[in-house]
Amino acid sequence: MSTATTAAQPTDEPPDPSTSADPGLRRIPKGQRLTGEAAALFTTAVINAYKTMPIRSICEETGRSYGAIHHLLMTNNVTMRPKGYQRWTSASSADAS
Repeated sequence: MSTATTAAQPTDEPPDPSTSADPGLRRIPKGQRLTGEAAALFTTAVINAYKTMPIRSICEETGRSYGAIHHLLMTNNVTMRPKGYQRWTSASSADAS
């Protein structure tokens, strides 16, 4: 039998965030407070995740409330996207009117 691990087998080592599509989010147990380095790492992961994910998806993955994630982003001066569905228009359709 081979002792080499495959992609389907779990390992004890966390994935390298620079090579993974996963932004490094992890579920935080309800009621657990993050302090120090753990809080800093979580904040960085949430900020990076917000670049490609909506707040509600971040909430589902981390187990934190919408308000907690929104507050974390606001206190770290992250530029927030506008609320709701944004209808994108191309420059050519704007010129046509």
